[in-house]
Amino acid sequence: MIQKSSIWNTAGIFFNYPTNEHYLLEMSREIDLAHTSLKQNLNQLINEGIIKEKVNKRGNRKYPVYKADTDSQAYRQAKRAYNITTLLDSGLIQHLDDSLMPKCIVLFGSYARGEDVEESDIDIFIECKEQTMDLARYEKALKRKIQLHFKKSFKDIPNEMKNSIINGIVLKGFLEAFK
Repeated sequence: MIQKSSIWNTAGIFFNYPTNEHYLLEMSREIDLAHTSLKQNLNQLINEGIIKEKVNKRGNRKYPVYKADTDSQAYRQAKRAYNITTLLDSGLIQHLDDSLMPKCIVLFGSYARGEDVEESDIDIFIECKEQTMDLARYEKALKRKIQLHFKKSFKDIPNEMKNSIINGIVLKGFLEAFK
């Protein structure tokens, strides 16, 4: 596994909580990083168009507040990479592959597009017979609910859902849309 850098951990705050506003001290404590290093990371993320900064005033003091720039293409691309890496690092996909031995595993929906927010779930299509899985450990690690969509054959899926799955990301196996 590749070691996570401080910039990756900093960006992770905005990827996991994209609708929240974040303060320097709060983030510094959350990822255990000196505020000077954190400030450098934040400036880099601002320059790359991943986050935005605004200044709030309280009395005579000014506080910088940071928020994810969810409308930017740079944010969505970086978040998509973060989501896939985090999902694979969690071990969930390997666990599903080992336990179910499916034809394919496809990540789709807002999580695959990098458009998910705190309340979003992770949609995963699994081409195999449905089985009950305990995913609590993975949901806690990923900070999202996980929805598994089982079908023995891709052709049995409603057309509306087929489009979403086809536009998703194949994480294991091969999705055979046409035979």
